[in-house]
Amino acid sequence: STLFLSSTMDTIDESTPSTSPSEPIGETQTIYRDLLTFLRSPRPDLRKAAAEATLATLVSSTSLSSDDGPSGNNREAARQLTSHDVIPPLCKIASALSPDDHGSIEALAALNVLCSDDSMGNQCVLDFLEARGVGRMLEIALSSPPSTPVTQENENSKKEWKSWRQQVNYACALLANATRTEKGAVEFIGRAFPEEAIPSSMVKRDRGLEEEEEEKGDEPHNKNESLFKKEIKPTATLLLSRFLNPALIDTTSPAYQASLKTFRNSNGAKPDNEFDEYDSDLENDGKHKDADKNYQDLQPQKVEPMGEEYYDPYQHVAAVIMNITQLEMGRDFLMKLIHSGKKQNGQQQQPKPSLTAQDDSNNANSKETSTSHLQSLLPQLTSPNLHRRQGTAGTLKNCCFSQDSLWWLLHVVHIDKTLLMTLAGPEELTIDEKIGLDPDYWLLGPQKVREPDALVRLYVVEALLLLLASGRRARETLRERRMYVIIKLADMVEENEEVSERMLECVQYLRRDEEGEEEGSSDRRAYERYARGMMASMGVKSVDADDGIKALPPSENSATDGGKVERVGDDDYDNID
Repeated sequence: STLFLSSTMDTIDESTPSTSPSEPIGETQTIYRDLLTFLRSPRPDLRKAAAEATLATLVSSTSLSSDDGPSGNNREAARQLTSHDVIPPLCKIASALSPDDHGSIEALAALNVLCSDDSMGNQCVLDFLEARGVGRMLEIALSSPPSTPVTQENENSKKEWKSWRQQVNYACALLANATRTEKGAVEFIGRAFPEEAIPSSMVKRDRGLEEEEEEKGDEPHNKNESLFKKEIKPTATLLLSRFLNPALIDTTSPAYQASLKTFRNSNGAKPDNEFDEYDSDLENDGKHKDADKNYQDLQPQKVEPMGEEYYDPYQHVAAVIMNITQLEMGRDFLMKLIHSGKKQNGQQQQPKPSLTAQDDSNNANSKETSTSHLQSLLPQLTSPNLHRRQGTAGTLKNCCFSQDSLWWLLHVVHIDKTLLMTLAGPEELTIDEKIGLDPDYWLLGPQKVREPDALVRLYVVEALLLLLASGRRARETLRERRMYVIIKLADMVEENEEVSERMLECVQYLRRDEEGEEEGSSDRRAYERYARGMMASMGVKSVDADDGIKALPPSENSATDGGKVERVGDDDYDNID
């Protein structure tokens, strides 16, 4: 059987690029049908050999001859396999519990190649969803890791952990490709696990609401919403907990150490003779080059895990979360408050120092603390893993579309600070620029690293642009927090044209005068806000704006030209002032 499959693969390679379409095409069709028969065989050894032959057919016929991507050989092999409905048997082989014995890893790799193909990828994703691939991949992604710890002497444990990480990495990549479609995202959020996985409290609450509606004779306002509530599964929460668990990352891997070194040593540009992983210049990316110029359109990214390191098995979960937050139900899941009902550290939580009286009223003492999944994702924006940073940045951008949560994002989550920290660099700030600016932006000094990846910076700036475009109150808040200082310095060193254009749009929102406001009032409002916070921290009960507040006043130059700071080579860099 193995010899036959090997000869099958060689015959496919020889017959696929043939120029005479008569006899070779008929022979090729027969070979693909035989390959499908072996994939559906009840014998595990035949299924494994067929999965290996399928993967070898796809990979061996891939040749990067030019910048156009895979040549026609790979597309023809993908087209033939898709037309012969090879996705369902590959999904069954991939869901095997013992990957070494049944060819699970080879089947997962073949599925990833098919679902990320440029020409047949969308059809393969639909076939994957029809074959209930989301549920199968979730079972793999949530499988228990090997119980044997990794040691230098135990080679078997190393092999087990390597196989498990590779299998989970492929499964998460398939979930990322499947959730690019609305159907896949909905299935991932609500229809992946059986009803037994639903918490008992949630089932009772939903059934109680259903009985109450039946007694009143009222129909649900939204049948889809009612269905989603009754069928919601905790799979997204479970997968997110795995994604946030650092113990599952192989920190001893040379690839992890290399990515960490590259991220820490980067100053916003691609290092010389370093790794090309962070070189995502959008000018060379055809997908973004021909993309819609509307900044609100977030194009889901195809995941191609072939040939990459899998020291971080859950790295592609970031792309899954980014994809599901394109739907309202996905954003609701991520931003839903989780109340603990307990005091922090056994004591009542103290309010954070605030700079306005409104913040003081909102930071009143509370016996219970609350958080959200979105807040737990924020530290991932500084991860050394590029996939995690890109997915998290795209997720934050998607969450900024939620108009009802903008106040919470700005005043509770402080999403603007998280986003701006990725754009802050090692530049030394003047005294005037530091007034009213959060010290975290400049305390690290020359050690502060600006985000090196252009796609991450694009997502971040587009998220800030969404906040600025949401309304006047949001713009006033961001002006008072001196967002303009960080954007200006980042734009001065930005090399990507598309990112720079988005920054210029942010500057236009920040520097323009609102209706009914006097010219150049934004800087003065920032000084007053900072002074009120200083006096409030010193015990002053109230401060009148007309009394002439003076706390770290601007210098003579900034006082005379409306807050503009003289900087070498910085004469009206945005052509606005």
